[in-house]
Amino acid sequence: MSSYRITVNGQTFEVEVLSDPRMGQVQVRVDGTPVRVDVVEIPEPQPPAASGADSGHAPRTPPVPGHVPPAPRKHGTTDSNQLTAPLPGTIIGISVQVGQIVSVGDELLVIEAMKMNNRIRSPRNGTIGRVHAEVGQQVGHGAPLLTWAD
Repeated sequence: MSSYRITVNGQTFEVEVLSDPRMGQVQVRVDGTPVRVDVVEIPEPQPPAASGADSGHAPRTPPVPGHVPPAPRKHGTTDSNQLTAPLPGTIIGISVQVGQIVSVGDELLVIEAMKMNNRIRSPRNGTIGRVHAEVGQQVGHGAPLLTWAD
């Protein structure tokens, strides 16, 4: 279908979209490696209607073919005290230890996936209760990474 050169955090990737980007899951090839990705459309906020304005709505611009909107940034959780892997990959670094107090945005660990280092940052303030992952461990999407003590 379409090919793109995408740069993320200074790293450039060749991405070929192999299936319809309007579907919930899309087949792509990143630097020659086939990958299935989830696509979630983020609705655009609608401006409030002006008083006295025509009651008709302007037609929405159709999606750009080949454009894949970014998925919402959130880490999956099985409960409010557990952080799970947002993508499959290999743990290449753990930046925290049990008992450490962290703030929103602090780096917790790094998952390598598709030749890219993905820094997993804290979605909340809290204390690390347990680290489930080890450096070198392969994790699947949704695998437990750590549990909060509070």
